Amino acid sequence: MKKQNDNSSTDAELALKNGGWNDRRFEVEPAKEEIAGRKVTILRYEVSEFGTYKVTFELKPGKRDIENMTLFAGRRNMIERNINISVGNNEAYKKEFYVAVTPYIPALSPKRCNDKVIFVSFTGAGTDDPKVKVNVSITREEVPIIWVAGDSTLTDQNAGNPYFPYGSCAGWAQTISRAANHAAVCNLAHSGMTSNCFRDDGHYDIAKELMKKGDLFLIQFGHNDQKRRNLAAFGGYEENLKRYIEEVRSFGAIPVLCTPISRIPGKDEFGKFYSMLDQYSKACYKAAKETDTILVDLHDYTFKKWIEYGDRARDYFIKGDITHTNEYGAVLIADFFLNSIKEKLDEKYFSKIEEDSLFTPDTDTKDIPKELPSKDVFSIEPPFVDTVGIPEYEGIKKAFRYGLLDPCVMHLHPYAVMPRAQLLMVMFKAFRLAGKRPYLNEYADINELDWDAGYVQALYDGNLIDPETIAKDESGNLLFRPDDPLTYREFASFIIRYLEKDITKRDISLSECEKRFYESGFKIYGARSIADHVNESVRNEKYRLAEGEYISRVEVYSTLSLFIEGTGDTGKELPSDVEVHPVH
Repeated sequence: MKKQNDNSSTDAELALKNGGWNDRRFEVEPAKEEIAGRKVTILRYEVSEFGTYKVTFELKPGKRDIENMTLFAGRRNMIERNINISVGNNEAYKKEFYVAVTPYIPALSPKRCNDKVIFVSFTGAGTDDPKVKVNVSITREEVPIIWVAGDSTLTDQNAGNPYFPYGSCAGWAQTISRAANHAAVCNLAHSGMTSNCFRDDGHYDIAKELMKKGDLFLIQFGHNDQKRRNLAAFGGYEENLKRYIEEVRSFGAIPVLCTPISRIPGKDEFGKFYSMLDQYSKACYKAAKETDTILVDLHDYTFKKWIEYGDRARDYFIKGDITHTNEYGAVLIADFFLNSIKEKLDEKYFSKIEEDSLFTPDTDTKDIPKELPSKDVFSIEPPFVDTVGIPEYEGIKKAFRYGLLDPCVMHLHPYAVMPRAQLLMVMFKAFRLAGKRPYLNEYADINELDWDAGYVQALYDGNLIDPETIAKDESGNLLFRPDDPLTYREFASFIIRYLEKDITKRDISLSECEKRFYESGFKIYGARSIADHVNESVRNEKYRLAEGEYISRVEVYSTLSLFIEGTGDTGKELPSDVEVHPVH
């Protein structure tokens, strides 16, 4: 038995080298009874090549019965839970399962990890007895791979040791190995991924290099696509799903579409529950129907389940979050997926699994000993591959330090135009201002289900929108113009209006805002002549470059970092509605 030690800078890197586990750092060392039966044993085995392996795990108890043991493999993939072994019967527990060893791109990094390692870990009452005997044998065996493509809601999330299921973030797909039938799960889903990023950041390349006939390929995106104007449900998102389906089939593998799980739903102005992911769920249905692809509707199931549970629904998510599930939420969703998919595939890839109604947060402690803060993910070097060496790098570095930029994506597209609506998410972070819902439909081109709607409502209520920037359609409806590129004057207008704390005095013209912006000492932090340092690969990319009156993304990000410094808000917390991906 060997525990891997590493001095990497983030919890995500440490966990990758330790079977998906981090040592919990408590403020005060908890009493022994608080962590009894929760310590995790981690075993590490090197193999010679990438591929699939059969693992035979045997455990014989020591002087005490083994109770409620959970077995994991790989990056904390759940293999089996609720394992009980009696000492009196001289029993031994034996489990055979399969693991896929492939390259993997860590969170917060563009570089592949090529370690050829199999981790096996387990925890439960009696497992820390020094008399426990464990035997693990590993043999190379070719079996189908169940690939997983998606975002943070189904990725392999790391967790703390000692193991508290209630306080452990988990993606639902990291618990499906429990039912894998003569097949190995390879979960390439990552926090922050859109249906574009998963391809652009290199995760999909790993699957394409190793995918073969007979593999299964699970696809679930939507949570981050909805934050990108170019990935509208029935636009770029649907097109990307269809492209994945076509390509996966070209390898002889079987694609499976999953609708995105629902966040805990909100209520509209009439008190009716709604889901911001409703259109993405419908787009999945459409793509599945038009391509004759297997579909599992996780959205409808979870939307109804969270409403049924009411306030109890929050016990299935990590604390303070309405998107990312804990271990209980992950198993709940995975059980539904597994019992749905076995009917569609005749148990070819997944065996029947009995839903465990006793595995609920009500059966375990929710009172977890207080921990020290996680390492600050924004203290690392920005991970964006397209900002290295650019003249504005220091501005990007500041914006990253202040939490304005998503650490999970690898491409920032620094010289592209900034769509008006896309500005709002980063600008509200800089303002330390939360969005407001419900959205009251002031603008015909912003829908209540749009991710940006809460920001637009807050702008409207705060008199932060210059009427000169608003258009009208043929029927006279007002238009926010969310997809139009942002101009310098519009950017200056938002900032100057916000700096005027008296809402009744915010009726400041565009030209006056521009004048005050420069007179007050602000400047656009960045190069004006893009042609001076944009190489051909950037100029030929699919994003429109910012030129003329239009401000670039790098100028927006860098200038907002100066805004934060100028207002003295560098130490303030991000607004309450910011969704932080659990990748620390």
